[in-house]
Amino acid sequence: MDCFFNIKISMPANDINQWMSVLLDQLESSRQRQLVALQGPQSWCDEQYKKLFEVDASMQLLSNRKLDPAATPFSKADACLGGEARLVVLDLFDGFNADVLCIAAGLVRSGGVLLLLSPPVKDWNLQTDRYGRWQDEKPSLRARLVEYFYYSLEQDEEIGILVTPDFDFSAIESLPELRVLQQTPIEQGHSAGQAQCLQQIEQWVLSGQNGVALINAERGRGKSTCLGLLLKRLQASCRILVSANSKQICAQLLRLVPDAEFVAPDRLLQNRLEADLLIIDEAAMIPLPMLRQLTRLYPRLVMATTSGGYEGTGQGFMLRFIAALDAQKLMRLSLDKPVRWCQGDQLEAWLDRTLMLKADKLDSPPAMEAGACEMQLLKNPGDPDNFPQLRQVYALLNTAHYRTRPSDLRMLMENPDLLLVVACQQDVVVGAAWLNIEGGFDDKLCAEIFLGRRRPRGHLLAQMLTAQAGLKNFAGYRGLRVQRIAVAETHRRLGIGTRLLEYALRYGQENSMDYLGASFALDPQTLCFWRQARFSLVHVSYAQGKSSGDQSIVVLRSITAEIDVEIDLLQQRIQRQLPTWMTQFLQNMSADQVSSLLRFAGFDTSIDDHEQLEVEAFTRGHRGFEHCFASLQKIVMRCVAQSSGVPDSLLIEKAIQNRDWDLLERESGSEGRKTLQQRLRGQVDALLKGC
Repeated sequence: MDCFFNIKISMPANDINQWMSVLLDQLESSRQRQLVALQGPQSWCDEQYKKLFEVDASMQLLSNRKLDPAATPFSKADACLGGEARLVVLDLFDGFNADVLCIAAGLVRSGGVLLLLSPPVKDWNLQTDRYGRWQDEKPSLRARLVEYFYYSLEQDEEIGILVTPDFDFSAIESLPELRVLQQTPIEQGHSAGQAQCLQQIEQWVLSGQNGVALINAERGRGKSTCLGLLLKRLQASCRILVSANSKQICAQLLRLVPDAEFVAPDRLLQNRLEADLLIIDEAAMIPLPMLRQLTRLYPRLVMATTSGGYEGTGQGFMLRFIAALDAQKLMRLSLDKPVRWCQGDQLEAWLDRTLMLKADKLDSPPAMEAGACEMQLLKNPGDPDNFPQLRQVYALLNTAHYRTRPSDLRMLMENPDLLLVVACQQDVVVGAAWLNIEGGFDDKLCAEIFLGRRRPRGHLLAQMLTAQAGLKNFAGYRGLRVQRIAVAETHRRLGIGTRLLEYALRYGQENSMDYLGASFALDPQTLCFWRQARFSLVHVSYAQGKSSGDQSIVVLRSITAEIDVEIDLLQQRIQRQLPTWMTQFLQNMSADQVSSLLRFAGFDTSIDDHEQLEVEAFTRGHRGFEHCFASLQKIVMRCVAQSSGVPDSLLIEKAIQNRDWDLLERESGSEGRKTLQQRLRGQVDALLKGC
């Protein structure tokens, strides 16, 4: 019998029913949570699962198989967030999904069990593991994360019971007791921390102040309950709207206040419903541009977000959204003590350590010049020898703006087409670039991609530049894509990021690659880095990213002369079509994004005498906007591209993007169309004089 967790029992256990009942009683008494791993043939595991209905008929099952009609498939696991159960079962026979594993653990209440169903690690079949497949559906060479996960479980003395077909359910009566944990006190339906948050937010709302109140906490701390209690207290005195990325995310809040007025974020922006207060649950899951529009539309908001890694929201919300808010209009609150389980809970602590859900605090050495860093290539980051560095890399990515999910750890450990370049100083990782090998397709497949009939998994740049940018044979080139790049905060602006890219370029040259490129959400600060690294803008996506809400762009540096020709063609296309794009799929981009994009593209165009006279007539009030928009747009775009700083948003939104006057009037408040047009004339005149 393999047992890594010790309990006392008061009665003999002859099968899994009695044994699980005893275990749950012991856990209930100690207020601990436990992980039980059932490993064996699928038929045996299924049989044990069905027996457990006698123990707890309300247990929650997450499974992709038809093991139970009530099972929640992995694709809908997010819908379970906010719920809880004493016994949560996770079926891993279809594959090991670390994201769903973390969601399942978050559903287990104090005194409960997370039960895993899986084959033995030695029998793990990567051919049937849908979550161990990468580019071109290549399976992992080894189930590195699975091996690491179960090995870590075996090595821990406090967490984990391994149950196999030869497990003796009656031979554990002599094991020592569990350490008893203290439950967070709940009085009148809330903890002391929740009560303090409620009091502060209620006073803030009733005082009439505008701004954002943010509740930031890890999972299980009662954020949604806190929002529901706030809504109960205030809904009689003011109109409150509730929003989230999906209605399921607000499940706990809506259970407390069934008559709450829930409105999806896109409907809020479309219908512009009036409210005294807007409450947003799991705000970090909403695209940042949408959040920015909501803060302009609703001057008073209460937001809650999870700081842990279960949803993979990363630090982008804090670094790019919260940090940009007016500090005078931001109230930051936190909930530290768990309410769904106890402080010192061993399951939470073990998962945090094992799946690196919390960024380790790296003790970086004093910053030195980039040349003092040693560059290393980790071809197989999942090898045990590379694990100390991999842990540091993952911590570094967690502190950056990326949406790092638990499943990313598996990708780093197992993807055969992944390369990791690290910058080390005194054996400490201070920078990392995560690279993917892609492309190299034959002419037939290139044609299929060009026509939109095929989308080979994982080859992002090869597909975008072939299918969207229209370079029919681009997918035939072999390249390196920078999937992520990060530098420790203490070592930024020292050239380390540039050195990582130069190392990647040399690797590409030595291994017959054609290009080094990247695709990322359009962000002015990020654009500045890639521009300084001498990458060329070659494409702007037509659709906004689901997670970022921003347009994605593609940048390239050539390794072979053929790519120089392709880059030139793509840049000519951008120069020709960018004015039209600005009034179509780029119409909702912010003013600073438009300015940065124009400068990165080096936008330029010829202006004839007639166009110059048209624009001058507009500035003097002799011609209306609609009569000279085409000429006005060209000149303003060229001037903005050649200037520094961000012009007034009206100049960008009307003279370049041609947003509707009605929309501009609503967003500007008291200014009507006539006033806005007069202000625009003055801005164009000032821009021409400075250009």
